[in-house]
Amino acid sequence: MTWPIGRNRRSSSREVEVDSTAVRVVAASRLAVAVIVAALGSFLPHITGQRAAVFFLIDLAWVPWAAVVLFASERAGSQLARVGGPIGDLAVLATAQILFTRADVPQVNAAILPGYVVVVVFAVYTLNRSLAAGVGVASIALPTFAQRLFPPAHRLGAAVLTPYALSVVVLLLLIERTTRLQTRAASRYALLSTKADTILNHIADAVLVTDRRGTILQSNPALARIVGRGDETLTGHSCEELLDLHCGERRLDCSAGCALLRPDLTDETGLGVEVWRTGLTGERQPLLGSATRVDSDEGSVEVVHSIRDITRLKQAEEAKTLFLATASHELKTPLTVINGFADTLAHYEELDKDLRSAALDAIRGRAVELTRIVDRLLLSSRIEAGRMHLTCREIEVGPVISSRAASFGAATGREIVATLDGLPTALANEDALITVIDHLIDNAVKYSPGGEPVEVCAAADDEYVRVDVTDHGIGMDAEQAAHCFDKFWQAESTDVRRFGGTGIGLYIVQSLIEAMDGKASVRSERGAGSSFTVRLPRPRQPEPAEAAPPAEGEATSIREFMRQIGVPERRA
Repeated sequence: MTWPIGRNRRSSSREVEVDSTAVRVVAASRLAVAVIVAALGSFLPHITGQRAAVFFLIDLAWVPWAAVVLFASERAGSQLARVGGPIGDLAVLATAQILFTRADVPQVNAAILPGYVVVVVFAVYTLNRSLAAGVGVASIALPTFAQRLFPPAHRLGAAVLTPYALSVVVLLLLIERTTRLQTRAASRYALLSTKADTILNHIADAVLVTDRRGTILQSNPALARIVGRGDETLTGHSCEELLDLHCGERRLDCSAGCALLRPDLTDETGLGVEVWRTGLTGERQPLLGSATRVDSDEGSVEVVHSIRDITRLKQAEEAKTLFLATASHELKTPLTVINGFADTLAHYEELDKDLRSAALDAIRGRAVELTRIVDRLLLSSRIEAGRMHLTCREIEVGPVISSRAASFGAATGREIVATLDGLPTALANEDALITVIDHLIDNAVKYSPGGEPVEVCAAADDEYVRVDVTDHGIGMDAEQAAHCFDKFWQAESTDVRRFGGTGIGLYIVQSLIEAMDGKASVRSERGAGSSFTVRLPRPRQPEPAEAAPPAEGEATSIREFMRQIGVPERRA
């Protein structure tokens, strides 16, 4: 429970709710005590005079007032319930002390003092520091002042009042200290609880707690995302039926307890055991699973599970494996040609000039191809390591595009149509732009094996210079288009072997364009070709300078001189 003692900041809604509950409990207890005392007075015989007045006061004043305070406590933050209750209690106690003592019942004079202490305790739990201190001062002042109204024989001496006052002060200080520590601990707990909830709600790993039978007691949103249930609450579901985990080709059996706790599935590294489940698409969804048993003092057993979706990691691993195989194949092909012709030149000195020239041309061509592959690998490595820095300046995009299109057309014998509509300058790095255009045209030529023309169109709007490289070749489906800019990605292994490539060209294109503050995108349809679009930012136009006021001419100077010597200005 959190109390408001020593609190200077605004209470949270949870703290206000707890405080309101405490006020209602105190109000209900007050009414119960008032009713009991009133009922007790009704059954006591021979009560007359001032004694009867005390119970009459309780019947007609304290019980109704306690009922009003109880009703007021149902309204959160009611000051009548918080402040009115202790004030009424003090008034009733002081009046009862005076009336009973003057009615020759001096024992009540000292017996009522613990009642003041109870009121102080309740006030500390329901009021703030200043009001609780005021109630404490009143609980000392009222009985002390009341002694002046009693005969000297019935008065409480300093031997009673002094320890009573000290006990009230000490009680206030102790409860203040206790409630302050409790408030600090509650705030610390609330902070840690909020932090834990925030972490569990935003981490990518699924965390779930199950009981001994495998029923889910708690889970975070990541579990719902992994199993494809959106934001659905999964509490109460069976963990075994919901996840349906497999290890290898064997389905995990959790009928005798969580299978992940078995020694043969325990991972000593602490990273988890590799398992899988059938995803929404019907394909295997690879996961890393681990479990920890938690035994409570009451004898209950709970199991905390951690499930990590490693689909992307597996895809990256497979892509890297494919990349190594593809890169090895791509490097091996030109090296085989180079080695073959080099051996031919070395062993057959009698080759005629034409054959020797053809062999050297083949070696030179394959060496250029090999250099291009190595350059792409090195550029990809620099991008990945964050060591690539581009300096952009204002350049003419049209000549770069025309030059690269003409060069590829001459080298490949393919029709490359360049359409440039009065392009303005763009902020770009010329070497990076050449690399981008080369990659896109090379891809367009490679993936349109039917000899269809490649179109390079460029235009501009207010913000960007846009370049579209379009082919009419094999195209891509939606999934391939969504991943084509990923590193090491290849459309299909069959296409890799058919068309070649290392799977990093489009990754380099996107990285270079983003390094120039541009954007890269693709539109493609299987069997209908692809269109790659890059946008390069245009230079910002400087703000127009304010026009300077016109200089004063000779006529203006003459008019000013005439005005100063008192000659009136002649108006037309």
